[in-house]
Amino acid sequence: MPQDVTQDVNSIREWLAKEPHLPKDLDDFTIKKFLHSCYGSLERTKKCIDRFCTTRAQMSEIYTARDPFAPNLQTAFSITSLASYETDDSEILIHELDDPALEKFVFYDLLKTFCINADYWIKYHPCFPEGHIIILDLKCFSLRMIPKVNIMYFRDFILFLLEGMPVRVKKIYGVNAPSYYEKLYALVKPAIPAEVCEIISFYPDTASLHKVINKKYLPEEYGGDAPSMRKQGRDWVEKINTERKMFLNDDMWKADLRLKPKSNGDTAMSGSFRTLAID
Repeated sequence: MPQDVTQDVNSIREWLAKEPHLPKDLDDFTIKKFLHSCYGSLERTKKCIDRFCTTRAQMSEIYTARDPFAPNLQTAFSITSLASYETDDSEILIHELDDPALEKFVFYDLLKTFCINADYWIKYHPCFPEGHIIILDLKCFSLRMIPKVNIMYFRDFILFLLEGMPVRVKKIYGVNAPSYYEKLYALVKPAIPAEVCEIISFYPDTASLHKVINKKYLPEEYGGDAPSMRKQGRDWVEKINTERKMFLNDDMWKADLRLKPKSNGDTAMSGSFRTLAID
C-alpha cells in the first residue's frame, strides 16, 4: 500500500458525503483498509464500501443486538477461535469451531460473533498484506449441522464476505476436512464464483498444511512455531469486550436503505476479488 494515501482517503470521504444513504462514521484507517483491499482503485473501493454498508443494513439477523456481554454471544465466542498471523507478504486468518457435539451451535450467533471479530479486525488491526490466506478448520463440521443452518442465508453471507469485506483473498484452505466434505461443500459451491472455487483446497489434517505454508507461520495447534490460536482468540474477545460500546451501536457502518437510490445496485463485484491474486 502506498505510504501516503491521504488524497485517496479524502476523495472517498468526499464521495461518502455526497451519498445520502451511506454512513459518515467510517474513519480514515477503515477507509485505508478498503482502498488497500481494492488495490487503490477509487471506483472499486466505492463499490466495496457500498456493498459493505448496504449488506450490514440488510442482514439484521447478525448486525443487531451485538452486545458481546450477552450470554448467547459469550457462548458463541467460547466455541470459536479466530486468529491472525503475518507471513513475509501475506496475512493468515484462521477460524475454528470447537463444538464436536454441536450442543452450543446456534447459526446466527456464530455468524454474529464472526462479524464482531471482523469489525474489530477492520477498525484496529494494522495489517496491509499483499494477500490473505483463509484457513477454515472443519474438524467439527458434520452433516448434523445441516438442519441447524439457513443454507440460502449462508450463501448470501459468503458472497458478502467476498464482495464487501476489505480483504485480498489469495487462498482458502479447509483443514481437518471430513471424508464427506464434498457433500457439505456442494451446499454452498453454487454461490461461489468459479475463480474463487479455483483457489479453494481441502486437506484431511493440519499436517498437510505444512506442504503449502511454512510451519513458522502456523499456530502450535497445527504443529507450527507461531503462538496458540486459541489463546489469541481469547485475547481478541477480551479486547472486543473492552470496546463494548462500539458494538452496542446497531447503526455502526450501516447504510440507510430508505435513502438508497434504486438505480444504485449492489451486485457489482468489488476489486477485492475481481483482482484475486491466484497462484
